[in-house]
Amino acid sequence: MKNLTAHGPHTASLRAWQLRIFWLLWAGYASYYLCRVNFAVAQPLILREFPTWTAAQIGLIPSIYAMCYAVGQVINGTLGERFGARRLMTVALVGAAVTNMLFSVSSSFGMMLVLWAVNGYAQSAGWSLLIQTLSNWNTSERRGMLVGLISTCYQVGNVVSWLLAGFLCDSLGWRAAFMVPGLILIPMALIFAIGLRNRPEDAGFPPIRDDLGHHSGPGEPAPGGVLSTRDILIMTLQNRLIWILGLGFFCMNSVRYTFMNWTVQYMADFQGQSIKGSAFTAIAIPLIGSLGAIAAGWASDHLFDRRRAPVCAIMLFGLAGVCAVFVAIPAGSWVLATAMLGLAGFLIYGPDMLMSGAATIDLSHPRAASIATGLTMSLGATGAIFSGAGIGLLKDFAEGDWSLVFWVLAGLSVLSALLMVSIWNARPKGVK
Repeated sequence: MKNLTAHGPHTASLRAWQLRIFWLLWAGYASYYLCRVNFAVAQPLILREFPTWTAAQIGLIPSIYAMCYAVGQVINGTLGERFGARRLMTVALVGAAVTNMLFSVSSSFGMMLVLWAVNGYAQSAGWSLLIQTLSNWNTSERRGMLVGLISTCYQVGNVVSWLLAGFLCDSLGWRAAFMVPGLILIPMALIFAIGLRNRPEDAGFPPIRDDLGHHSGPGEPAPGGVLSTRDILIMTLQNRLIWILGLGFFCMNSVRYTFMNWTVQYMADFQGQSIKGSAFTAIAIPLIGSLGAIAAGWASDHLFDRRRAPVCAIMLFGLAGVCAVFVAIPAGSWVLATAMLGLAGFLIYGPDMLMSGAATIDLSHPRAASIATGLTMSLGATGAIFSGAGIGLLKDFAEGDWSLVFWVLAGLSVLSALLMVSIWNARPKGVK
């Protein structure tokens, strides 16, 4: 990881710390996904055990998760400016572990809702804190590429989670898909607490960020000055570009979470795959998506002069076309469906990473990385609410037909793309 401010004998030590921080953040956030997307794999088996539950009812569980995740993003994004990732993410990892273990022994729909709601709030203390910490330890020159690289954590975490949950569901039942990941997160939380530092200053280095001398907008105080949490929150809420970015992320995240929450169900019901086979084919989304994230970060840095919106818009228009193609895929064509899932993943995770990471740092006040990311993620999580119960209602209304779902996803992708077009020329502070 390139550092533009370090020279002399401390440079090697600083780079070692940058790598350490990168991989701790990567591993910590990847671990979250073991206790997040496992529900999507277990969902068909839960419906079999409780056959009186409707698609809308089972979809309410990930929706309540998304609702609490959305609220938690604003709260924990604000608290992150004060307490940092080391404390909050450690507590959150333990919280996610405990709720998953309790979920594994629950048979009450109400209790499942409560536990998954608590899990959603706990996991909201994650990405915004990761982005804040990563920005503290690096300059803006390669921000798009760095965020693209670190975003592979949740794509790899998604792949491992689906594979692990598919194996556990197939061999031990759906309850094991919650108990085992919960047990894995406990030692991860301990490693994270011991090894992470929130800022270079906490490890004995001078500040590294190179955009602290630039204003985010007219009338704002100097980024190097003393600002209260209230000041930073007000500036963020008054930032028009952040709201446009957040609304675009709202639409995009509705699409992303629909693929995350319903792909296993789609492959099992419509394409005739087993649960284990459906989980295996579904990993094409995050697996190829990781390539999309890295490509999008590189392109925004090197082809578009650190402008993130053009890359997002191009990929989202492409995603709309892919969603429309799904309407024409016949039942039983699981190979073609898998190929299109991979292409969808490539086009989803590029905008997802840029809109929730690099762009929020670029467009916010330098002291508000965590709060701005939290607000953007909150709007995105609000969109994810629709991907649960909303998609379930669409399926119930269409009597199980998937065509209506994919047309709605295509429309949401176009709307998100148009919002990105409206901020096409936005760049990081200090870049002419």
